[in-house]
Amino acid sequence: MKRTTIKDLAKMLNISTSTVSRALKDHPDISSSVKLKVKEAAETFNYIPNDFAISFRKNSSKVIGLIVPEISMFFLPSIINGISSILNKEGYRFFILSSNDSFETEKEHIETCINSRVDGILISLTNETKNGEHLKKLKEMEIPVIIFDKTIPQQNFESVIFDNIKTAEQCAEKLVDQGCKNILAIFGDENLEITQSRLKSFENKIRQFPSIRLKIIFCKSADIVKQKLDLLLDDHSFDGFFAMSDETLMGLHSSLIKRNLNNTNKKVIAISEGTLPKYLDETYEYQINDGYKMGTFAATKLMEKIKKLNPNSPTNPDNCYYL
Repeated sequence: MKRTTIKDLAKMLNISTSTVSRALKDHPDISSSVKLKVKEAAETFNYIPNDFAISFRKNSSKVIGLIVPEISMFFLPSIINGISSILNKEGYRFFILSSNDSFETEKEHIETCINSRVDGILISLTNETKNGEHLKKLKEMEIPVIIFDKTIPQQNFESVIFDNIKTAEQCAEKLVDQGCKNILAIFGDENLEITQSRLKSFENKIRQFPSIRLKIIFCKSADIVKQKLDLLLDDHSFDGFFAMSDETLMGLHSSLIKRNLNNTNKKVIAISEGTLPKYLDETYEYQINDGYKMGTFAATKLMEKIKKLNPNSPTNPDNCYYL
């Protein structure tokens, strides 16, 4: 069935479109009898207000664009829940676009958000994104933006990220304090800034203790972790393991189970959203990177910018918030 419009209702009732519009809004200048006829016709013929037309008139869509590098079971769901909790309270809706870790797709999604007249954008950048040139258009159009989790050095928009240096150092300290002497540290994609910052901090802490042996590997997925550990666990006697994310922890856990090395005196510590380790093994320790907290904080900051609509007055002089 064709969508019923205000023009259709006006034609059915032989009245003007402006009368129909005002009747639907319960305008005091419209008689009760006309309001009743219009509302009955609207209900009978399933009239649905045109949200886009309404947002165009009000210059506000009440919609946010959320752009992420990929949709995965790790970390992202808790971020989305955090974002949703804030936007729902503010009467906003949001749609999710996955860039599939492609810079070109990320640029296309930004255009989609612009064309959809979103009130603001929350974006986690792809691994391929090296600069913020493609974001300048958003600045020029005064579209509020908050970058979260994966970011790059830039000055145009505020970012919300975890304090990766502090968190990785805390994990290293725990392994040292528990007397580990032969540690395997599992990091993610070697090309990512988040990997490098965690690597530098973790390695610097461990290197303060010359008696500790440290082996470092880089793995882009849980499956690659398992592949590399198939060889490493046969040749080494590690007594401590560090996983820089839930994904690397999943691969590590699978390898330990395969060799019946879980529930031994081997120490495992990870940087985690906080849910996964509880279900894998109660002996695993972790430093929490709270995705829900990041989501709520990023969404709150975006709402503040939308309400102020003054992109030239950043609320944070460093343009970056550390959680």
